[in-house]
Amino acid sequence: MVISIWVAVGLLVWRERAESLRTSALLTASLTRVVAERMDRTLFGIDRLLKDSITLLQAREDVHRDILINQMRVRSADFTELRNMFMLDAGGVVRISTIASLEGADLSHRSYFQDLRTGGGQDRLIITSPLLSTATGRVGILALRPLFDRSGAFDGAVAAVLNPEFFTDMLGGVMSTEVDRSVIANLNGDVLARLPGQSSDAVASIRTGPLFSEQLPRSRSGTFIAESAFDGKKRMASYIALERYPVVVSVGVTVEAALRRWTFNALVIAVAGAAFTLLVAMIATLLDRRDRAQSRAAAALIASEERYRTLVEGQKDLIHRYLPDTTLVAFNQAYADFHGQPRAVLMGKKWLDVVPEPMRADILAALAEMTPSSPTHEDLRKVPRPGDGVERWIEWRTTAEFDEIGMLLGFQTIGRDVTDAHAAEQANAEREEIYRQIFHHNPAVKLLVDPATGMIVDANESAALFYGYPVEMLKSLRITDINILPPQQVREEMAAVEREERMFLRFKHRLASGEIRDVEVYSSPFHAGGRPYLSSIVVDVTERNRFEAELAARSAELARSNAELEQFAYVASHDLRQPLRMVSSYVTLLGRSLADRLNPDESEFIGFAVAGVKRMDALILALLEYSRVGRANEDRGIVDLGEAMVEAAANLGLGSQDVEARLEVEGTLPMVMGVRGELVRLFQNLLGNAIKYRHPDRAPLIRVGCRQDGGEWVVWVEDNGIGIDSKYFDRIFMMFQRLHAETEYEGTGIGLSICQKIVRTHGGRIWVESEPVQGSRFMVAFPAVDRTAGLSKPVPASV
Repeated sequence: MVISIWVAVGLLVWRERAESLRTSALLTASLTRVVAERMDRTLFGIDRLLKDSITLLQAREDVHRDILINQMRVRSADFTELRNMFMLDAGGVVRISTIASLEGADLSHRSYFQDLRTGGGQDRLIITSPLLSTATGRVGILALRPLFDRSGAFDGAVAAVLNPEFFTDMLGGVMSTEVDRSVIANLNGDVLARLPGQSSDAVASIRTGPLFSEQLPRSRSGTFIAESAFDGKKRMASYIALERYPVVVSVGVTVEAALRRWTFNALVIAVAGAAFTLLVAMIATLLDRRDRAQSRAAAALIASEERYRTLVEGQKDLIHRYLPDTTLVAFNQAYADFHGQPRAVLMGKKWLDVVPEPMRADILAALAEMTPSSPTHEDLRKVPRPGDGVERWIEWRTTAEFDEIGMLLGFQTIGRDVTDAHAAEQANAEREEIYRQIFHHNPAVKLLVDPATGMIVDANESAALFYGYPVEMLKSLRITDINILPPQQVREEMAAVEREERMFLRFKHRLASGEIRDVEVYSSPFHAGGRPYLSSIVVDVTERNRFEAELAARSAELARSNAELEQFAYVASHDLRQPLRMVSSYVTLLGRSLADRLNPDESEFIGFAVAGVKRMDALILALLEYSRVGRANEDRGIVDLGEAMVEAAANLGLGSQDVEARLEVEGTLPMVMGVRGELVRLFQNLLGNAIKYRHPDRAPLIRVGCRQDGGEWVVWVEDNGIGIDSKYFDRIFMMFQRLHAETEYEGTGIGLSICQKIVRTHGGRIWVESEPVQGSRFMVAFPAVDRTAGLSKPVPASV
């Protein structure tokens, strides 16, 4: 039994030794991975800087030196580990440098330049060993990339000088009582940094050590035990050769340190063998309890994961978990449905592969930025749905998962489709922009008023300019502060607008200067957020009201003056006819009584006097008729122009044997609103002129017709008489204007003036179209009555 116990104790001690070594191996491997990832991220940034500089040089061969230097300085300022940058030509001479003293230096003898020049056209990053600069006297580590011309030939290099302290500082974070050695080297085995620090006789290269001679040829990462190339001590070391860059990171601990605790435990066990024998049973019991606890914990974990899976599966959000390289390890059904593929097809795939190429760099950068202290990232992206290509707005929330020592294990991302919400926000933004354009950027004065309180909720810049208050001050006023009506009356008016009983209001508003202005307010109610508002447009009508008042006064004065003038003309013409008749009668009697005593000339003179008096009487009679237009006692009503024309023709004897003229009517004349007697007089004058001014070589032919033109009826009277020259078109409608001598055509020269006055009093227009010798057409436009033409019976086609 004791032997069995000691065998068990021996096996336990040996297992503890193996466990101690395994724990140390895990520690060194984790720390190596941390340093390697930090180194990889940093070198990625340095390499990107070199590539950008190469791109600038290759894109623009004529790029100015100062521009390139400024670009290098600006970009390198973001990297504290970067000391300076320079560019070598194909001959190894420094052409451009952020340190001016380095320009012109010949570095062609340097081994790294020879390596680049003989590199066979490989585009790769080179990390040199620590080198002493002849220009600055300082030690630096160079990161270089070759330049190639368009034919692919070697054309120089771009270099970044790194502080060696940067590499040393990166190792400082992993040193502890349990880790006593760490090193960073390039692929040539040159030591870039190591801790503890190098002494004067320290090894500068570990190319011949077990790491480079035995381990790296077999694997780019691992853990091994061997004698150290630095001090010959037996160490356990983990190493990683970076995938993208020529750098190897190694962290190690002496086997003695790794087994220090185990050695102490073994000594204790050896010294207290008997006690250990007694404790075996207790240890076995503890182990059993631990195993039972672990079993219970495992069962609870399985149950918890099942509950979590059930909860996740019921979510509509796109939930998925993935490794650092974006390989999917778990996701819910909503995620699979979004991608339009079965779960079995998606599992194990890298979800980044289905993301559009332009978006991948940003996503990878966001994932790389997450740390244990800042493990979450949120962003909003518009992505095409893989299933059907429809673009959706997805709100992503990603959480990075780290272990207890800060190693990245993977990510969990929850995506929520917010397309509808985003569309609603965009629509709201568009509505707000439309409101700003319609309300704030409008030249009209606009106010938004709360009818419940009378507060001015909003006002535009035009309102601020009109009232003389800043917009913010206007929004602190009530409408009763600017409206001079009593507040109660203002509230009643707003209530009427709110009930939509009134949309147009007239007020007097007080400006900031104290001036009172007449305004017209066009107001309409609307509701927003369950509250009523009044949207009002304020129009300043002060000047218009003043002008309208002056115009009304002048119009009244003009109407009074015209009425007095017409009254005067009527009275004067009526009273003047009596003495003229007496003069005519007595001159005629005088001529008869002295007929036998007058010589021929005296008889002719008496004839002239009588003719003059008669002409004067005719003029006064015409003037009297002119003044009566618009003053007739006859009421206005619907007048059939066809009947009025027939009556006028009958008054002139048209159609009788004594009158040679022929009248033709085209179609049916309309009915208009007017005074029948005056319209008969209108046709009588126009028809009479057509007869009077006939052409001597042909019988008079008169045509009457009409057409509807929009809201008017246009009626014409056309003849084939002597016609009128166009230069007299305006003159013929003036009073007492004659184009012929009295001996040629009798008349007073007032007939067309009467026609014009009749037409105007009926709200119409009159004009003439004519050519000499070809005849004339007088056009009269009347406002249409319900757009109805009409005679109950047609006018005869000819009279």
